[in-house]
Amino acid sequence: MKIKKRIINPPKPTTRKKKSSIPTAMEYITLFNTCEIKKEKILAVDKIIDEKVVVNRQRYESVSNLVKGNNVSSQSLNQPFQFQSPYTPFYNRFGQLTGNTDTSVAQKSLLTPPSFDLNNSPMLASRLLQPSFTDNSSAFGLNRDMFSLSSVFSSAGVPWYFIACVHYLECSFSFKKHLHNGDPLTGYTVHVPAHRPKVGHAPPFTFEESAVDALKLMKYDQVTNWSLPFILQKLEGYNGFGYNKKGVHTPYLWSFSNHYTKGKYVKDGVFDANAVSQQLGAAVILKRMEQRALISIPRN
Repeated sequence: MKIKKRIINPPKPTTRKKKSSIPTAMEYITLFNTCEIKKEKILAVDKIIDEKVVVNRQRYESVSNLVKGNNVSSQSLNQPFQFQSPYTPFYNRFGQLTGNTDTSVAQKSLLTPPSFDLNNSPMLASRLLQPSFTDNSSAFGLNRDMFSLSSVFSSAGVPWYFIACVHYLECSFSFKKHLHNGDPLTGYTVHVPAHRPKVGHAPPFTFEESAVDALKLMKYDQVTNWSLPFILQKLEGYNGFGYNKKGVHTPYLWSFSNHYTKGKYVKDGVFDANAVSQQLGAAVILKRMEQRALISIPRN
């Protein structure tokens, strides 16, 4: 008669752990490092950066200072900073493109950020080099140390370029809308999060006070490390991580780049695999700004 073997503590059946729909920090960094902006879209990206992002840097910085609890002048709250002559938008600095039939030459020129003459762009220099310190470089972009310092200052509060990206994605750069979700400032927010901001008075609201409410509601005033993976995760989070479940890199970040071709949620819960987003991705804005040496985002 065979004796049955007694099995003590039989192994439990293995179950596969579901992969998170949120990319890891390394995945975000890899995507950003390998991001290539589509050549035919570079002019459009530069136009948005010059006319909507950099030109309003002072206003975004004012919001960041208010989130930190710093005093900001009433003038800076109500008047967005505007570049004045002789500033020329980056995308208009290639006069040879209009008469150049060799598009490859034009595209190569756009892909390589040129040096900037600070003497001919004093307003550009005064805004982009804040906080002020001695710059021994005569050509903008050659002194990389200045951007290391810029990163240190940015880590103390919500980076202005993060606020700019949220403003674009939620409000299409309109200063008449809530940063929370793009609802009009003439009333409280209706969409999630509803009935904001909590500022102690009835509508209408200013962009600044509503933006501060939105950022504090997300507890961004408590963040001390604004690294690239964190920024990309929070920007993607504004729209949700549903695209990853569809095997598509979200156009909310990567539209206009090699990481996105097609696939879009055309309305809540409805995904169209053939629809193509026409909105510029936030990560592409940040990528181009780094290429042009306008910002430097810490990686960890």
